[in-house]
Amino acid sequence: MSLASTLKTIGSDIKKVAIIVADAFAKLFGTEAAQQFAQASLALLKSAIGGIVTKVVEDMQNTSLDSNAKREQAVVQILSIAAQEGIVVAESEVRLLIELAVQFVKGKVQIAPAPSSP
Repeated sequence: MSLASTLKTIGSDIKKVAIIVADAFAKLFGTEAAQQFAQASLALLKSAIGGIVTKVVEDMQNTSLDSNAKREQAVVQILSIAAQEGIVVAESEVRLLIELAVQFVKGKVQIAPAPSSP
């Protein structure tokens, strides 16, 4: 399931969503800080602009562009879509959201699978 579709299925209570943080990320920032950062990142990506960013980042995965070209093309696309939808957002905010989405898309931060019911 894509990150965009997963975000749509998550309810509004982000704090109840289990998140798995890569060991290297937890070692770098500390387990508690890494978990809090991941929860906050997820909340940002659930916003209207976050949904746009997530979709574009996932689409960029399937291109043959290098990382820098993907990022620059994503910024242009996101700013264009946001403007069309009447969302005012700064380029720096878009770049921040892109990096957050990339962490999820690359699997450095993951949404834990929901426990199966008996």
